[in-house]
Amino acid sequence: MNADVIFTNEIESLGYSNVDGIGSKELVELALKFAIWPSVETYMRAPWLAPFALRRVRYRVENNAPGPKRDLWGLPTESGYFSDDNSLIKSIALNRPLKPAVNPYGVTKIKSGLVCCHIWPRTTSFPLLFSFVPNLVWLPKSLAKYSDAHSTQTPHALHFALQQVSRDRYSGFNLNPRVQKAWQLLDSDATVELPAFAFTEVNDDGKVIALVHKRIQRMINFLEGTLDPDSNMPKRFSKRYHAGVGAGIDNSVLTVQDWLSADARADLVSEMKKCLDLDGGAATVEN
Repeated sequence: MNADVIFTNEIESLGYSNVDGIGSKELVELALKFAIWPSVETYMRAPWLAPFALRRVRYRVENNAPGPKRDLWGLPTESGYFSDDNSLIKSIALNRPLKPAVNPYGVTKIKSGLVCCHIWPRTTSFPLLFSFVPNLVWLPKSLAKYSDAHSTQTPHALHFALQQVSRDRYSGFNLNPRVQKAWQLLDSDATVELPAFAFTEVNDDGKVIALVHKRIQRMINFLEGTLDPDSNMPKRFSKRYHAGVGAGIDNSVLTVQDWLSADARADLVSEMKKCLDLDGGAATVEN
């Protein structure tokens, strides 16, 4: 099922041919109706969907990747963070059950037509914020420009509404120090009066949390393997983030041992372990 087709059918039933003719107030109401949020349970147990990743501005030439493929996706930063193009997080809401069962999309799983939007502008280059659950929402493709492109234009009312929803929905439910540090980086001064609406969220039956933890542990295991002189080099983390062994690696890219200092790799391992060690970080959630 294509989420944007469902949304387009909705606005056409209201007499609109596209979103450009819809007023701000009604657009906010529609966005809140069709937005898909990570669950609070996901936030509590996996506050970052990919804490080892961030986005980078593309450069024309990357000296550490002298081969013919110049884009940065899949390469480490100078601190070892994985350069992502949103692939690690955008698929989380696809092909998964939603709840409640009565929602604008029905019971059929969404296969396309969604965009994973970052609610706060200019945050994708920070590993604390790139995959931070309160900074993410999935919207039908037709609506994404009102949230995801606001860093280059005057913010839309929808932009502030999504921030308010996120603050109301997530803040205060996770007291982990790293989580609180991430919240401190998000500008949350404005207070918005929200219309009544019902949440639709990704139903985390444990599979999302398990996937996130598996990814983090895989990065930890990979980096620790490169730091242990008595072990064999680990198989690749990815095609371009590798230690020189493993099938299908990009041999034109330097190995992480040549690219990153041992201290940088050890620091990233320590940071990733903090993302798995969330005991004692939960506030009491009142029903």
